[in-house]
Formats: sequence, structure tokens, C-alpha cells
Amino acid sequence: MPVKRRKAKGKTHKITDAAIEAYKARDFIALHRSLNLRPWEMSPLPDHPLGCDPERPPNHADANLFAQSFQQAVDLQRELEAACK
Repeated sequence: MPVKRRKAKGKTHKITDAAIEAYKARDFIALHRSLNLRPWEMSPLPDHPLGCDPERPPNHADANLFAQSFQQAVDLQRELEAACK
């Protein structure tokens, strides 16, 4: 009998203690690894060249994967900021 394919209910990028420590230390590589981000995904670090700035979203003309991961990076940044408090 065929089974309906379902989406995973778990978050792909979980906020762990290692992620919080890497965010506080502003360690780009450790944060990417601890959040299981792909190389083409934007970092939640606000002050990094490959990070997101919620005030300046990427141009809509950019249809690349980096620009498409902007909202995910902003959401992760908010979660990390809340976890740091």
C-alpha cells in the first residue's frame, strides 16, 4: 500500500549551546557548523560580510540561493539574540 510522503516536523537549524557560544564569540565557521547551515546560506551574524542585516534585505532581482536564505537568517538571528539574554 502506498504511503504518503510527509515533511519533517523538526527544525533543521536548532539553537544549541554551541550555536549560542559561537554567536556570542562572532565565530562565523563555528556558527555555520553548529546550526548545520549550508555554504550558500546567509549567516545570522549581523556584523559579518556574509551575514544578514534585517534593515537591508537583498535585492529582489537576486534570485540566487544566498539571497533566498535571508528570511531564515533573520529568524535565526532573532532566536539567537533571545537565547543570549
